[in-house]
Amino acid sequence: MEIKVNYLDNLRLEAKFDDFSVISDQPIRYKGDGSAPGPFDYFLASSALCAAYFVKVYCNTRNISTDNIRLSQNNIVDPEDRYKQIFRIQVELPEDISDKDRQGIIRSIERCTVKKVVQAGPDFQIETVDNLDGDTQALLTIKPDGDS
Repeated sequence: MEIKVNYLDNLRLEAKFDDFSVISDQPIRYKGDGSAPGPFDYFLASSALCAAYFVKVYCNTRNISTDNIRLSQNNIVDPEDRYKQIFRIQVELPEDISDKDRQGIIRSIERCTVKKVVQAGPDFQIETVDNLDGDTQALLTIKPDGDS
């Protein structure tokens, strides 16, 4: 998926992909306007939303109501290395959910795509290009075996 970013006023940014647009900003303490979540906030939210999505799918396929299910994520930062973090996802389940479904819900959260990608450790390839639109066209013509 390609995401294109536009620079807006001050430190605000707009990411555009598919038919969506996401605005980010920085907190006032970092010289932003505090008008929107920062990029890292969206990253953190993506794993919580992904976990909740898998809970919802599990429950929907078994006709289990999610009305009284709550999910929360906290990131715990290592004071020695701020890039080392624990993402603690907690799910509150009603008492009437069976042990089998409780375990199934936990297993469904383990399937979260965001979690799996983060745990696999994605590679970032950073480069300059002459024309983003031209580069996108070139990517579309690359065959899976690497030949163009």
